[in-house]
Formats: sequence, structure tokens, C-alpha cells
Amino acid sequence: MASIERVRTGIDTLDMILNGGVPKNSVILLAGGPGTGKTIAAAQFIYNGATRFSEKGVFVTFNESSEVFKHLMLALGWDFETLENQGMIKIFDLLAMKKGSLETILDMILEETRVFGAKRIVIDSVTAITAAFGEKMEIRSSLSVIQKLLRKLDCTSILISETPWGEDNLGSGVEEFTADGIIRFETIPVKGELKRRMVALKMRGTNHDMKFYQYTIGAQDGIIITPYPEMA
Repeated sequence: MASIERVRTGIDTLDMILNGGVPKNSVILLAGGPGTGKTIAAAQFIYNGATRFSEKGVFVTFNESSEVFKHLMLALGWDFETLENQGMIKIFDLLAMKKGSLETILDMILEETRVFGAKRIVIDSVTAITAAFGEKMEIRSSLSVIQKLLRKLDCTSILISETPWGEDNLGSGVEEFTADGIIRFETIPVKGELKRRMVALKMRGTNHDMKFYQYTIGAQDGIIITPYPEMA
């Protein structure tokens, strides 16, 4: 397979699983249920970009205020406010987004992202966006708009999606068909307790490891992935 340019997440084992990182300028779906660490992993992608690889990043949140987000990240040892003041990160708080203004808001975000010179962008979450749309055709249309606009940027994107409890769908059931890659985080019962595990389900145009891995979440280190052979 032809060599492609990759963007390292800075989560070292994940980069190994992905054969060096995610393909540059791709749109990656990060899916999982509540408490699986999706926001932490995506924030780590932005934080590592700024602190380890000198790449500007944008974090778009539809789920919580920017102040709450920065407070939660600081508890992990990640100072997003300082990076924001240094001009390495921008945080867009869109908690009060209205359905009718979706395309206008996204146009604004992506134009500011382009002007800012960001190389990484996270949208947390596409589930919050698609919740405003009842029909799958409307959801598919809104996701197509998001993907089309993201592809205009010289930027690698992560879209976070909530996986409903007890279902295999990665969100509304259509997100997985619009993304270049899919990484799934989940919790499963093991000997009377819940364990976290992850797998890269899809990565268009590149080989990658498709085994299950276990992971934990720790201060400073964030997502820590280790082999989980008994679940392979």
C-alpha cells in the first residue's frame, strides 16, 4: 500500500495501532458510550498537537461550556487556558446552537479555523448536532454538510459520536458511512466489573491493527492503551 502522510495523536499506543497515526486531512469518527473517555481522547489529540507537535488546534463543544471543559482538562493536568492565551488552541462553545443555524454556524467555525491556521479540529459531538433532526435523511444531510466543510480545510478532524446503550450503531446509524476512519471506545463487563476497551474499526486507505486493546485514563497521561489478548 502506498505511503501516506500521517498525523500522530500523541497517544503512543494508538499511533502504533494506526500504523503511525491517522491519515492527514482525514475525518475520523470517535464513537463510544457515556464514560468511555471520548472527550478526553479527542482533547488529548488537540493538546498533544499544540504541546508536542507545534500544531494549532480547534475544539468545538456542543455539550458543555468552555469553562467547564477547561476545568475538567486542568484536573487531568492539561492547561488549555494557557494554550488558548498563547494562540495555539481555540475553543468554540456552542451549547446554545439552534437547528436552523447549523450550516451558518459551521461555516463560521470552519472559516475561523482556516484563518487561525489550525491543523487539528474536534467536534464534540455530532450526536448533539443530529439530535435536532428527527429523520435519517435530515441527519445524513447535516453530516454531509459537516464532512464537506471539513474537507475544505487543510486539517485533520475528529468527530465524537455517542453510542446508544445496548446498540451496535455508532450514533444515529449513519455517521459510520460518512467518516474516513472509525475508532470505537466501549465498556464491557469482566468478572463483575466494567472494563474499557477500544478497537480501530476502519481507516480508509491504510492498514491498521484491528485487535481489541484495553485502556485506562490517568492524570497527565490521559488515555493509556495496553494489549488485551483475552478479548481479541
